[in-house]
Amino acid sequence: MSFPKPTKEQIDAFAERGWLVVENAIAKADLDLIENKLESLLTDKERLAFDWAWDESEDRENRSFRIVQSWPSLVWKDIADQAYRKWLVEFGAALMQTPMTFWYDQFLAKPPGKSVPTEWHQDEGYWGRNLDNKGITCWIPLQDVDANNGCMHFIDRGHLDGILQHRRVEGMASDLLTCDVDESRMVVCPIARGSVTFHHSKTPHMTTANTSRGWRKAVTNHLHAVGVEGEGDHYPWKVHVNQGLDLKGRAPAAESL
Repeated sequence: MSFPKPTKEQIDAFAERGWLVVENAIAKADLDLIENKLESLLTDKERLAFDWAWDESEDRENRSFRIVQSWPSLVWKDIADQAYRKWLVEFGAALMQTPMTFWYDQFLAKPPGKSVPTEWHQDEGYWGRNLDNKGITCWIPLQDVDANNGCMHFIDRGHLDGILQHRRVEGMASDLLTCDVDESRMVVCPIARGSVTFHHSKTPHMTTANTSRGWRKAVTNHLHAVGVEGEGDHYPWKVHVNQGLDLKGRAPAAESL
């Protein structure tokens, strides 16, 4: 299976709406490999992951891991050489109409029955001001997704509204943020395994809780424009929460879903 090339219609749609679904983008064999390589992030989550929805009533040793958050690069040393990642950088650059480079990846998993929504937010709400209109995210689910297990929801054309005021999510000991949006412009994006979404770094988005019987697992890949040097100053709502994870000197990059 070859990777799809962006069409003019897709590039124009992304520029207008701030998000895009790309169907049948990644082959089953590639997805199976991703899932296999990242399984240890779940089986050894106490050592290799954060709880991005850490309940403030729980101490660190008894976190529920309602959203497991980690970094694929921690456990897959050759991930940068994978064809799917080279493709998404090329595709993302075409959508942003400027050269882009890979920044960081994340693994986000929601357990069956006890997860929570990832509330409305903009990626730039977590990032520094140097990334103003210079970022794009590719979201890769590892199973079919819909509103029952945590698919993407976007605010249509929300990337044109500027940076929204963010705040911490009530009841969380993690750094989870949220913002108020116009839900009348919400678009729900159920997609099959193999399809992906791209969204502009100013596009408000969220995923619902996982009420299904299986895990909802996804990998996000964040890109920024070539030439950006550092994140720059952060917005006043930015918080840093130390969950005690030893990443051998690697500082956790921002966020995702």
